[in-house]
Amino acid sequence: MPTSVSCRAAEAGPRGCAGRGFSLLELLIVLALLGLMTALVAPRLQRTYEAIAGSGERAEVRRQLGRLPRLARIAGEPIVVAEGDAAALAAVLALPEGWQVTPLEPLRVEANGLCHASRVRVEGLGDAEDLSLSMPTCGVADAP
Repeated sequence: MPTSVSCRAAEAGPRGCAGRGFSLLELLIVLALLGLMTALVAPRLQRTYEAIAGSGERAEVRRQLGRLPRLARIAGEPIVVAEGDAAALAAVLALPEGWQVTPLEPLRVEANGLCHASRVRVEGLGDAEDLSLSMPTCGVADAP
């Protein structure tokens, strides 16, 4: 009568049942290789995640700048921001956390939504870029 279901006498090889399965050393080598591959891939995945998140936030800042004419029409009064006054512009826009928009020249949007050409500096995630707002709709583009 067999004493074990996993090792039958008919299936046993020349070494008996001792040759079946993996040794502890083989398992440790596989685990070490998996750990090494994870250590190599994880930082790259983190940078990719941060880049994707930053891209979405950058697009949100551009969208908020493009909304300036609509905000002026809704309020029924012009939006006027002096050169370098990031706090006044932040009060008007709903920027993502950690982002700042600073006018490089006076920014004016009339109450009827007419936008005067201007340039702004957008800073966030350790990166800065200059954007231009064009007449008449505050179209956002990279500054030349």
